[in-house]
Amino acid sequence: MSLTIKHLNSDASFLLTFQPISSFPPSPGQSSQAFTILLDPWLSGPSNIFHPKFSTAKQKTDPCISSLRDIPEPNIVVISQDKSDHCHKATLQQLPQSGGKTIILAEPAAAKIIKGWKYFDSSKLATLPKWEITKNGSTIYRIPIPASTPNGVPGEVTIAFVAQKGDITRLHSAICITYRPPISTFDNRPDTPPDTPRSTTTFDTSNRNKPLSVIFSPHGCTYKTLKPYITSHLVSEAALPLTALLHCFDRISNAWYLGGNVCTGFPGGLEIAQNLCARAWISAHDGDKDVKGLATKKIVIEKYDREEVESVISPRSEKFPNRKIGTEAVVLEPGEEIRLSHAMDFGLEEDDPAVLRERFTNLAAV
Repeated sequence: MSLTIKHLNSDASFLLTFQPISSFPPSPGQSSQAFTILLDPWLSGPSNIFHPKFSTAKQKTDPCISSLRDIPEPNIVVISQDKSDHCHKATLQQLPQSGGKTIILAEPAAAKIIKGWKYFDSSKLATLPKWEITKNGSTIYRIPIPASTPNGVPGEVTIAFVAQKGDITRLHSAICITYRPPISTFDNRPDTPPDTPRSTTTFDTSNRNKPLSVIFSPHGCTYKTLKPYITSHLVSEAALPLTALLHCFDRISNAWYLGGNVCTGFPGGLEIAQNLCARAWISAHDGDKDVKGLATKKIVIEKYDREEVESVISPRSEKFPNRKIGTEAVVLEPGEEIRLSHAMDFGLEEDDPAVLRERFTNLAAV
């Protein structure tokens, strides 16, 4: 299977396209099995907090599309927080008020704001509860994907909203996604290991049904915040190593009385990327913006470019000097995309699947 991540703007708007891989091509007239998730769309106009005189931001670089009508209708639109650069009214109201397949899945504060617009039919909006373990399991939002053939195995998408404790700003949270594809009758059979080296453009058929995993944390959150979700869900789902981490590179801070840390940046995301052996760390929320207002006077930005991040998370291998190991650092301009497969080449020198399984199973004991 594959995951294509397309950056729609210079901020935190991404389109995720999950695609199963079958040994047999689709029959004529068969609809696409792609599952699409749109994250925090903001396409036009400013983002204001309370009042433009308090804080307003405008993107310096135009998004690659002018309207959500310019892309195929997504299955899910996820809104990660209630701030207007993530929950943008003018952009979201480009979606149909009712009908269609799209569901807006918003964290609780954002869902309350969207309901207050009285624009969308109630069937179009669902609240994504804060993730926690309960006696009946956990508060993960599950979306079944029907089997593609008779007697095939259905797939599933799971989405969780993981919030950092004690964060009064409500900025430091994560949207955690897993995707397990439906398996056709023809593909539901034992696999054989590949005989050739793997790469990001060559699919490893022995892992085509292994879940893909994404963590989207545009402002960053601590690894400690994510760890209970990782050890209870990602490990049990065999969804590690992490396919993609969408997390800020730049560290942004403000005066303590205006929220303090705004984005944890590279220092905050490093532990997540390294512990989960992320296949790719994609810069999010780092684009240049015109920022004005009373709340922005004391903002300090510590920039980290791609090469600086990559030198730490993807150093040269001593065993293979011409090959980098670790996590790929990625910066996508508006309109650019990256396609990731579930190959086992996650940049580890220990490519043995048994070694990988042991490493991530041991996370639960750490």
